[in-house]
This record gives sequence, C-alpha cells and structure tokens, in this order.
Amino acid sequence: MQKETVTKRQKQVLKIIYNSLVNAGFPPSFSELKKKLKISSNQSLLDIFSILERKNLIKREEGSARGIKILKAGYEAISAPPLAPMVGITSAGSFTEAIEEIDAWQPLSKDVETIAEDVMIVRVIGDSMINADIKDGDFILFKKTNDFSSGDIVLAQTPDGTTVKRFISQDKPPYAFLKPENQKYSNIPFTEDMRLIAKMVRKNNMAQEASKKDTKALEPYYDKPKFKLYQADCLDILVNIPENSVDMVFADPPYLLSNGGFSVHAGRRVSVNKGEWDKSNGLKKDFIFHLDWIRAAKRVLKPGGTIWISGTYHSIYQCGFALQAAGFHILNDISWFKPNASPNLSCRFFTASHETLIWARKDKKAKHTFNYDLMKNGNWPEDFIKKPNLQMRSVWAMGSENPEMGAIWTMGTPKTIEKRFGKHPTQKPEDLLKRIVLASTNKGDLVVDPFTGSSTTGIAAYLLGRNFIGIDTDKNYLDLSIKRFEELYKNIKSKLL
Repeated sequence: MQKETVTKRQKQVLKIIYNSLVNAGFPPSFSELKKKLKISSNQSLLDIFSILERKNLIKREEGSARGIKILKAGYEAISAPPLAPMVGITSAGSFTEAIEEIDAWQPLSKDVETIAEDVMIVRVIGDSMINADIKDGDFILFKKTNDFSSGDIVLAQTPDGTTVKRFISQDKPPYAFLKPENQKYSNIPFTEDMRLIAKMVRKNNMAQEASKKDTKALEPYYDKPKFKLYQADCLDILVNIPENSVDMVFADPPYLLSNGGFSVHAGRRVSVNKGEWDKSNGLKKDFIFHLDWIRAAKRVLKPGGTIWISGTYHSIYQCGFALQAAGFHILNDISWFKPNASPNLSCRFFTASHETLIWARKDKKAKHTFNYDLMKNGNWPEDFIKKPNLQMRSVWAMGSENPEMGAIWTMGTPKTIEKRFGKHPTQKPEDLLKRIVLASTNKGDLVVDPFTGSSTTGIAAYLLGRNFIGIDTDKNYLDLSIKRFEELYKNIKSKLL
C-alpha cells in the first residue's frame, strides 16, 4: 500500500508541534498555531488536524486543547527523531509519592525509535539501585507493558507511590517481591495493591546529556581575597566547586510567590511581584527546582558540612522535603520573628510575621561544627530569652521590646544602614547571618550562598574571618553586594591603620 503524500503545509504543522514539545514541554495552543500558520479560523485548523489524523500522523485527545501526540509516521514525515515524555521523578529507595507530570520531551536514539509510542523517561532519586548502575539523578527509559519476567527492572506503583526495583518471581515463598540492588535496603514483598507499570529499557543517554550543564569554569564577576561573586545560575557554579570542600551553605532561595498579589509597605499597598525569578512554575516543577540545587549543594559540602535554608510557608516545606529526599540529616528548625511584618490585607488569616530556618548536616554519621560554648556563654544582650551561662535554645528573641513574644528569634527587617546602597526584596538582617555564621563555622571556613542577592551572608562571613562565595543571576544585586563589601573593607582597613 502506497503511503499518502504529506504536503508542505502539513509538514509545517508537524514541525510547529514538534518544536513546541521540545522547547516548551507541551504542544502549542490553538491561538499559537493559528498565528504561526497565519489563519484566523478555528475550523480551518480543525480541518488540518482531521487530515493529519486520517493519515495517522498525529493523535488528538478528546477534551484537551493541547492534547496532540505525533505518531511514528509523523516523525518520519519531518525526518525527526521520535520524542519520549519525561514524566517527572520517582524513588529508587522506599515507596514515595511520585512526581508525575509531563514537563519535557526528549529525542530518542535510533535503536529505540521503534518503540517510541510506548516509552517514557523517568528521573530517579535515591541509591537503592546503584549495583545495577542506576544512580541518584539518572534518567531511565521505561517501556509500558503487561509482559514482565523475573529479573526485569521495573517501575512499580502502590497507592502510596512509585519506586524502581528489580522484579523477582519464584516458585517458593515469597513468590514475588521487589529487590533493591543495594545491600542496605530490604526486599519488598509484592502485594495485591501493587502494580507493575513499565520495565526498564536502559538509561536514556540523550536525556542524560541534555540535562548536563556546560561545566566550563566561569570567571568571577568580582574577586577579592576571601570574597568572591559569580553572575550565573547556581548549578553552573556549584558543579565547578570541588566536592567535599565547603563548610557551610546558607540559602535563601526564591519563595516563588510573585503571583500578582498585594502587600503593604510603609503604609502603602504594593505588589508582591519581585521578578521573573520569583514566579512559581507549579508545585511539581518548584519541588524539582529545590531538589536540584539542594543536591548540588550537598555534593560540595564536606561530610560534616551543614546547610541553612530560610523561607516562609510558601517554600520552606518543599525545601525540607527536598533535604530529606537528598539524604540530609535535619538538625533544627527555627522561627525568627519580624515585629514589623506587613499586615494581612484580607483580614481572613493571621498576619505572617515570622520566617523559618532549617539547619541540616550532609552526612548523618559525620560530626558537624557547632560552637556550643560561644552560643552558651557568649555575650548576647540583645536576646532577652538567652540567660547567662545557660544553653542557647533553638528559639531566639533578638531586639524585641516585648518579653512576651516567647520562643522565637526576634529580628526586624534589615536596618536602614544595611540598605544605604539599595536593597534586595528578601534581604536578611545582618544580625541573623552573624549568629548563623558564628554558630556553625570557624575562622577560615568556606561559606557559600547560591542565591546571594545583596550578599548579607558574605558581609557577615567576611567580617567574622570566613571565606565566601556568592552566586546570583542578577547583575544589579551583585553590584549592590560589591558596594556593601567595599564599604566594609574600607572601614576595616581604616581601623587597622
């Protein structure tokens, strides 16, 4: 049977759909297609779709405006490698809730093109399959099937979540179970509420390569002894920092709450939008964002190194879960009170007047730095909760005039002098960072801030004799950081003369 001819116009539509899948992660909308095809009528577009479906070039999902799938003949018509959906992440440890959302499509290599319509790409977290050469962060190509054999590496599902394991079937109890490829994990008996979804074809090397950043070392934006700044995505810099070389990471990641809402500042109604960097991409993508930078930070930390993460309820719980998923050992969570917080405009909720800090160690069995004597016996006159010669609690009250505020760290927003050169929208007070640096590092240690902003972390670290690396994508905030540092450097130098 002779193949039907695919017209130039039909190929144009297929290429638009293909490029949208690769670049945006989803098919184009009707309006996008009409604009690119220079047609005004929905019906004209529907007619084109009908022809493409009749020729088995695409398949459309009923009731979905963007539900378009290119079929094998469609890929052949435009001489493009078939695409497989990246459906998110799943565990290679115990069962966890799967993050399942098609957020990208990756080209398949020639040797698996024939099964393109039955495969999906899953990113694995965890280390239970390392002896099968499946490592934390690997992309695995799975084939959906109902045909499984003992020994297959499978994607299995229960009502509680999904996991990647080796499926074992035998003629003695236990008759079926999921076997990890790491001795520190136990076999998981196969029960009635479990289901095998797909079996592994192999690692998806094209997805692995596409996920890698350009690891070429970037030049510092600003470089002074013990104080260095980079203008870049933090993942691009962290990958070039030697493994096990950093003593402490402090991170104040985007809260991802710039949603068009309003707040109050200096008695006036103002937008909460801070910039594109603070906009949410949805729950699942936001979590993967946090997991990626936290895993990158873990690689550079020493075994006993610690990480501090600051956030509001909009982000801190995702960060906490990502820390656990990445294998950190959580040491403390801390609330610090902001007495001059913005009022709640809706009058339907409590006024959000605190932020949360999570303190965690890289390796559960390692020994971390905690300057206990300094925290217990140091001079802390600004903290009305801290009593002389008693242990410092995980709750601080610094600078509050109300002794009934209780078990919290009390600090306002940055002082006026800290903002003399300008300010970052989520700038932290220097007193907060000084205490964190003093508590968990020693002189000469290396401190890294992957979202440095105006570099309050760096100012505190340098002032206290630590080394600092700060990373940010925004040139304006790095320039602000430089002004703050150079003023500090000038003041320190003048006192030494």
